[in-house]
Amino acid sequence: MPVIHGDLSGRYNNSRIGSVGGPLSCLVASERLSGRGRMQLANEEGTLMSELTVERADLGMAWSVKDSFVRYVQSMHEGRILLRDGAAVTNTRQFYFPLKGLDQADENNYVLHFGGEAHFLAHHGLMSVSIRHPKIKVAADGAYLCIEQDNETVRLASLDLPEALQEDGVTMWANVRVTLAGSGAATFADNYSAGETLAPLTMRAPMPVTTR
Repeated sequence: MPVIHGDLSGRYNNSRIGSVGGPLSCLVASERLSGRGRMQLANEEGTLMSELTVERADLGMAWSVKDSFVRYVQSMHEGRILLRDGAAVTNTRQFYFPLKGLDQADENNYVLHFGGEAHFLAHHGLMSVSIRHPKIKVAADGAYLCIEQDNETVRLASLDLPEALQEDGVTMWANVRVTLAGSGAATFADNYSAGETLAPLTMRAPMPVTTR
């Protein structure tokens, strides 16, 4: 696929499109987030969710994975959520993954590449779930959320893309329905079955992309 080089520097500062069901233009700046897990910094392993703040992001993906899963990790005495490689958390407690690139062959075939990692740990490390470098792949057979896992790309979930909003060179999909794929169940140690509804996600990217 040819690479379309969008401006990922944050110049798409449009509050109107960002306010239509999307959290990416209002990331927390002044309030420190707190969880019930460990509170100290995690040095070279990453930054704990409870210690991180960011000011703003206009392009990227926001996703809370699954609310009950996140609450479970935070309820554990030794539970931790580590954020790496530019991942952050919004003021609506969604995980933010910055947009890194867009590959587009045509309006029905493209890949959105996001950076960052959210790593969930509990039970003294026996439970370890990593959402790393997510990708949104759109093709004739549907739309999918993929992640990097052990140097491989794993299809984590299927997406039901709504009609996109477009304005000032930005395309946004808000409240996208996310359904766990069979190949993604192992990511959660098969605690969730294929077809399980995960949290909806929102993403913003530079045009050109399809508006289907």
